[in-house]
Amino acid sequence: MQISSQGHSRKFPGWVMFIACGMFATAASAADPLWGAKMLSLNGSELGAIAKGAESHIESDGILHVRCLRGVEFGSVAKGTDTLVRVVVKNVFNEEIQITNLKSGCSCVSWDEFKNSAVPAAIVIPSGQQRVLTLKMDTVRFDGERKAKATIFLMDTVHRQTTAVEFPVTAFIRPDIVMTPGSVNFGAVAVGSGAERKVDIHYAGRNNWKITQTRVTNPNLAAVVKELPRLNDGQVKYELLVTLKPDAPAGTVRDQLVMLTDDANNPQISVLVEATVEADITITDLQFGTLAPGQSKAVNLIIRAGKPFKIEELYREKKANAKLQDDAFRVKLSTAVATLQTLPVTFTAPNVPGAFEEVFYVKIADRPQPIPFKARVRILEQSGAAKQ
Repeated sequence: MQISSQGHSRKFPGWVMFIACGMFATAASAADPLWGAKMLSLNGSELGAIAKGAESHIESDGILHVRCLRGVEFGSVAKGTDTLVRVVVKNVFNEEIQITNLKSGCSCVSWDEFKNSAVPAAIVIPSGQQRVLTLKMDTVRFDGERKAKATIFLMDTVHRQTTAVEFPVTAFIRPDIVMTPGSVNFGAVAVGSGAERKVDIHYAGRNNWKITQTRVTNPNLAAVVKELPRLNDGQVKYELLVTLKPDAPAGTVRDQLVMLTDDANNPQISVLVEATVEADITITDLQFGTLAPGQSKAVNLIIRAGKPFKIEELYREKKANAKLQDDAFRVKLSTAVATLQTLPVTFTAPNVPGAFEEVFYVKIADRPQPIPFKARVRILEQSGAAKQ
């Protein structure tokens, strides 16, 4: 790849390339009854982990049902808290997969995606892509031990095979603990700013109940609890102060912190924490679409910022199994200082068929960390290109 600035050209030091071809398999829905379960990741688990130990059977509706032993464990949660889990459905197959329905076996559990539609529209997941679903536990209308199940209906659109993946959902909703608000939601926070939020915790029970510790695994978060004066009336109050650190990188923060108590039966209380850290500089990825060998296409790289900036360098890392030449991409750098910069990037497709996703970096003046962006393109085979 070459850069032209003030009439001079030079090559990139290297690049990173990812070849998508060959990474997917046929769904083979008839051969593998657990194919649907192998697409799921629950609460940060490994993709397909719930398929281990699962059993399959055909029910009266004619659909292959997969019953999983592994599922979602919310643990002990305070009444009124926002209790949810993200369920990732990743299409690792060549065929298009659709989520045709979402169900729960109890009104205490609901899916965000289908809650307002009696006849929901199918959710399409193309090959290689994923969809994140939200499963919620109702801690306002319910309390105590809750055991339910959730079901995701998936259809292989090529072989017209449908499977229903069932997994258990459990929680213990404590009526003696109330949190206000029900979660820690920072909303949108500018990168480098950081933020703090406070949660009031009210316990009704024994006078000597204590929160002994807070446990935070996310390096972008910190939390402390402060005990308020006690009145010996069985009412115990704490303040939970959660901090989003200023060095949190741009992106979504969605995690849970845990408060440890001296209650032997239910020693842990989980608290949902969410934030969107917005970058001070944003870059749109480049989409070149499908090109034939020898064909060129120019796409604008758009960079926005809250204050004027100057581009120092544009580069990509070297990778040993490089398939494209360094001059496949060409761009002319701007010497301007502005809040919005548009750089035309031209890609000329070599005779190397396949789907490519490359990671590039923009170095901004007076900014220590470069900003990544991606460029995607699919190159046809020479024979396929000749037919078009």
